[in-house]
Amino acid sequence: MTRPTFRSPYRAIALVLSLAATADAMCAEVDPALPRYAPAEVEIARTEPWLTSDGAIRIVGYNDMQNMFDAFVARYAAAHPGTRFQLELTGTRAAPPALAADTSALAPMGAEFTPDQRADYRRATHGSDPIEFRVAHASLDPRALSGPLAVFVNTSNPLRELTLAQLAQVFSGKATHWRDLGMSGDWAGRAIHLYAMEPDTPLALSFYERVLGTTSPAQPVAQFHQSRDTIEHVGADPLGIGFAAAMRVTDQVRPLALAAKPGAPPVLSTEADIRAGRYPLDRWLLIYARMPLSPFAREFLRLVLSRDGQCIIAATPQRYLPLSAAEAAHERAKLETGSDR
Repeated sequence: MTRPTFRSPYRAIALVLSLAATADAMCAEVDPALPRYAPAEVEIARTEPWLTSDGAIRIVGYNDMQNMFDAFVARYAAAHPGTRFQLELTGTRAAPPALAADTSALAPMGAEFTPDQRADYRRATHGSDPIEFRVAHASLDPRALSGPLAVFVNTSNPLRELTLAQLAQVFSGKATHWRDLGMSGDWAGRAIHLYAMEPDTPLALSFYERVLGTTSPAQPVAQFHQSRDTIEHVGADPLGIGFAAAMRVTDQVRPLALAAKPGAPPVLSTEADIRAGRYPLDRWLLIYARMPLSPFAREFLRLVLSRDGQCIIAATPQRYLPLSAAEAAHERAKLETGSDR
């Protein structure tokens, strides 16, 4: 379990200085059109329920965001002397109940709220919803826990690309043989073997929502809790196809290039295509907040969505990918409208 961490203003300044060289070097990869962070005064009421007994700001959430949050809170505390934090970044699942109970100022997460988490949140908050902010693209680095979705076939399979509509045919069970995907010759009459993530995993929830919508998924040959297991089975089955995290690729499988719609160019989950918004199965790191936004949440998210914050993201060892200026502007607009519509 990750221990809570506290930041004094002196340690915050020291940490900011130690991170500066790395963040500055990685800033070359960050959109120069992003605005720099200009701190504003923030008044935090002593009665806020997410303050600890000694006045630290408590944040509960995703363990793979520990490095960036260490740097975020250091940068924030350096700009707002006297601010202290208690980070309890033990995992994504811890974030929704803490936010619903108002015992966490923010909810850093590696996946969207599940339907059950949203229902629980609404019950706890008398029908309200949290507001969602995308703060980074998922990572292609094997060290990261959150990656974009990818669809894999066995390396012996000659298929190279699919549209999302074809994917929907496959994973709804309407396409049952490789000829249904346009393949001919020896492959035409061969059956498609589906492999999938377990339906309640974040990857499966994201994949089925974006590919199938309200259509029910077909029953796969097998389904797994971990991406590595899905990929291992596709790699052992020449007729297999499955979805998993992109950075778990091995020499036994090939990722398919995906087209958002017929006629669109199919693209792989490359860093360039993800950052340009061309890859259709991207995923994000998220921060959720309660509505109405507290002055602290608004100011902290201004930092995260600034050039300073995105440089911190680019410098983390997990290599999460920063937002473009346009993407960050879309998220910052939610700070004013109070809506993620």
